[in-house]
Amino acid sequence: MSSHDSPPATSRRWAPLVVSSVAAAMLGGCAVGPNYTAPDPHAPVAYPVADAAFSNAAPPDRWWTALGDPLLDELVARALAGNPDLAMAEARVHEARALARVVGAEFYPAANLDARVSRDKLSLNGENLALIPVVPSTTEFTDYRIGFDAAWEIDLAGRTRREVEAAVARLDSSSESRNDARLVVAADVADAYVEYRAATRRLQLARRTLASLDEALQLVTLEVHAGVASDGDQRRAEAERLSTAGVVPALEAAAQSAAIRLAALTGEPLDSLTQRLVAPGEIPAVPVTTAIGLPSELLRRRPDVRRAERELAAATADVGGAVAAQFPRLSLVGDFGWDSVYPGTLASAASRYWNIAPQLTLPLFAGGRLRGQVEAAEAARDAALASYRAAVLRALADTESSLVRFASERNRQASLAAAAASLEVSLALERRRFEAGDASMLDVLAAERAANQAADQRTASAGLLAQDYIALGKALGGGWQVPD
Repeated sequence: MSSHDSPPATSRRWAPLVVSSVAAAMLGGCAVGPNYTAPDPHAPVAYPVADAAFSNAAPPDRWWTALGDPLLDELVARALAGNPDLAMAEARVHEARALARVVGAEFYPAANLDARVSRDKLSLNGENLALIPVVPSTTEFTDYRIGFDAAWEIDLAGRTRREVEAAVARLDSSSESRNDARLVVAADVADAYVEYRAATRRLQLARRTLASLDEALQLVTLEVHAGVASDGDQRRAEAERLSTAGVVPALEAAAQSAAIRLAALTGEPLDSLTQRLVAPGEIPAVPVTTAIGLPSELLRRRPDVRRAERELAAATADVGGAVAAQFPRLSLVGDFGWDSVYPGTLASAASRYWNIAPQLTLPLFAGGRLRGQVEAAEAARDAALASYRAAVLRALADTESSLVRFASERNRQASLAAAAASLEVSLALERRRFEAGDASMLDVLAAERAANQAADQRTASAGLLAQDYIALGKALGGGWQVPD
């Protein structure tokens, strides 16, 4: 081989380093520890509730719009845009995303620039000069130095990859926490709105009944003075009037409390919100048919189940990271720059310095710390698996309970509506009898109070039915997919 064919000395020096780097990169394709596989939740085929009002179609995302109340839609949109809890959850997502970038940066080399000017004086009796035969002419000088240092760890056992897996899974978990917060806020706004409408409507009925009782009490009092009725009749009329009067403050407090909840959820001042709420409005009517989907779809849609699954993925990756800590770590370190005591020669070739070398670290003895870390990570993974299974069971139980309550209240609402309609007919008959002289005003007022009480029961049931619909929408995992 001629001199032209032989590799240069620099290439020969770098050859072992290149070979070791390539080998390390090839080995880096493996990551120790368990690989994550999402568990099978074993969801039932269908919900154990048979009702013609439910369909297997996919539930709508904006389920509250099915209630047909524009003001409710506006309040939910306002809350989803500016609720403080949602802002906090969104900040947690940004934090987790930044932390994932921090962990991912370990895949890349780290480089730093170092520049300094220092004034030095060497000791004649120190190790640098005491043993040399010729003493330099001066021991004081100014040193000029500028250089770069770099380090790059080769991910031999996949430690960095496992850490990145865990960080990304926790980012997903933070996103699901944000989604869960959106769901809760939307449901809370709708629930408070229905509570306000139901309380105000029942308050109107209570005041109407109270007016009827006042009139009846006056008539009974006149009859007592005329000797037609007894003192017992008057006492009973007074007691019934007082009992109804006691309902009014409770309903007023319920309406005010619901308005305060809405103001806190939406961030709207209470005064301006109350002005909009006082406009006439009915309790939102639930749709005739409600889409509930299938249990298997529920577990993919509910953010709390999705969050638990992501936490399990992160905990599994943590086990791999703990196992990888028991394996050797290989890094490439080096620096390059210029160093001179003569400022005019700093950029010359003679002032240049560099070094580069692989660095291998092998844990030999840690007093059981590394093995303890693995066992702790495995225990945390087992706890995350149990938490995931609990989330699945809780999601199914919440949904099935909501379906039962909703179906039961719908049936009750139908019965109460029929009773209220019957009593309205009875009231009309009593009024005609009074006009014909066959019934007294007390009979009319009694029929009126019975009709009002039936209307109150129907109104309370309508509010409960709407709230059960809201609870069902929340249990089905709708409301967080609304685009930002």
